[in-house]
Amino acid sequence: MSAICKFNSYCERLAELYDVSSGIPLPSPLPTKLAELRKDVWISPSAGEILQWLEDVDVREGIRAVLKTDRCLEEQHHLGTKADNMCWWFGCELCAIELAMRQPESQSKHNLSLSATNAI
Repeated sequence: MSAICKFNSYCERLAELYDVSSGIPLPSPLPTKLAELRKDVWISPSAGEILQWLEDVDVREGIRAVLKTDRCLEEQHHLGTKADNMCWWFGCELCAIELAMRQPESQSKHNLSLSATNAI
């Protein structure tokens, strides 16, 4: 029922925004009473060949498996990019630390920290 109400609110909003010159037909709101809805929306068996993904459970599961594999590969690519970015960032930070340690003003502090570490 909430989906029907949502659809009907979309129909109302589209009617408010509708441009007559577009020539695009507007959807009609659905009735909120179930008996009326059955008259408006009727599903009948299709004539002719039924598509395999509609009929065969194995085909549907195969499609889902392919989609899941695609998402996993996509996620693997994203994680690889993130790992590369983290390695690049870490390398930059390491270079900055090494550069700072080589500066003359940090030599006395570096020697003090080394001697304090060796004393422990």
